[in-house]
Amino acid sequence: MKKILTILAAAIMSAAMATADTVFIPHVYGGFGLGTKVDEDLPFSEEKQDYAKSWIAGMGAELNVPMGTYFGVQSGLNFFINNYAVDENVTGQFRYYSLDIPLLLTCSYGAFNLVAGPYASIPIGKIRGSKDFDGDKINSDTKINFGVTAGLGFEKKMGTGRCLVEARYLFDLLPMKDDDDNAFFTRRGLLLDFGYKVPLLF
Repeated sequence: MKKILTILAAAIMSAAMATADTVFIPHVYGGFGLGTKVDEDLPFSEEKQDYAKSWIAGMGAELNVPMGTYFGVQSGLNFFINNYAVDENVTGQFRYYSLDIPLLLTCSYGAFNLVAGPYASIPIGKIRGSKDFDGDKINSDTKINFGVTAGLGFEKKMGTGRCLVEARYLFDLLPMKDDDDNAFFTRRGLLLDFGYKVPLLF
């Protein structure tokens, strides 16, 4: 699956070099881990989630290649900081970093944009626990994750490009695991995306 997504993403980049209407989109993301699934075997699985500390933030860039009047294909690379926190009988936070490679189908109508599709997510480094969890640095056994995402956005012309505001939901399909194969949590998050569409004239 990883190889397929990589090949398709590379194909999109190649097509972009030959398509006059290709758009480059830098992004900044921010949101919360709404719907995050916690493994039932963990001692804090019944604890109340602290949404203020279960934040997700990131940045990246994508290319959109039009396929007709309304549709297009979009891919790129996004870096995320992913947090999950609890605050009731037990207080603490886990964090990990990831590189996400989406492969999206887009639909544009007027000022509105719809995106949907799969992504591959590659965890970077260890899962880090806060000092309330003894500052643990847990080796991750999850080498690659997969998920699906969907979003709805609004854009407005600004300068030579178009300013984009989009709500996007991340839905990981696999949990983060340690090197003993114990599952921790499965990332789910609602993000607000601020981007700027820059037309590339080749």
